[in-house]
Amino acid sequence: MGWVSLSLRKQTLKACIATEELRLLQISRQIRSAQREFSYEKSVFTRDKNFELAEAKTKYNNVRLDRPESDEYDLTDSDEKQEYDEAYNEWKLDYDNARINYEDEKVRINEYYDQIMNDLEQEAQDMQSQLEDEQAQIEAQKQALQAELQTVSEAIQQEIQNSAIKL
Repeated sequence: MGWVSLSLRKQTLKACIATEELRLLQISRQIRSAQREFSYEKSVFTRDKNFELAEAKTKYNNVRLDRPESDEYDLTDSDEKQEYDEAYNEWKLDYDNARINYEDEKVRINEYYDQIMNDLEQEAQDMQSQLEDEQAQIEAQKQALQAELQTVSEAIQQEIQNSAIKL
C-alpha cells in the first residue's frame, strides 16, 4: 500500500512542475515586456534629441541666412559700400557666434541624451539579467522536480508489481 502515498507525492510533484512552468512563462513575458518598454523609451528620447538638435540648427541657419546681400547696396557709392561692409562684419560676428553656440549646443544635447540612453540600457540589462537568473533557477528546480517525479513513478510501478498477487 506504499504506492498510495507515492501517488499523492506524484500528484504534488506534477502540481509543482505546473507552477514552475507557469512562472517560467510569466518571466518570459516580463522579459519581452521590458524589451518593448526599453525600445519605446529609447524611441521617445531619440525623437526628443532629434527635435532639440533641429531646433538648435534652425537658430543657426536663421543667422546664416540673414547675411546682408550685396545687391541691396550700391557698391559704387562709398557710403553704401561702407554701410554694407559694416553690416557684413556685424553679420560675420553674429554668424561666428551662432556657429560656436550651435556646436556647443549640439555637443551638450548629444552628451545629455547619450547619458540617458546609457542609463536606460544599463537598467534594461540589469532587469533582464535578474529575470534570466531567476529563470535559470526555476528551470533547475523544475528539472529536479521532474527527476523526482520520474523516480516516484518508477517506485509506484515497482510497488504495484511487488504487491501483485502471484499465482
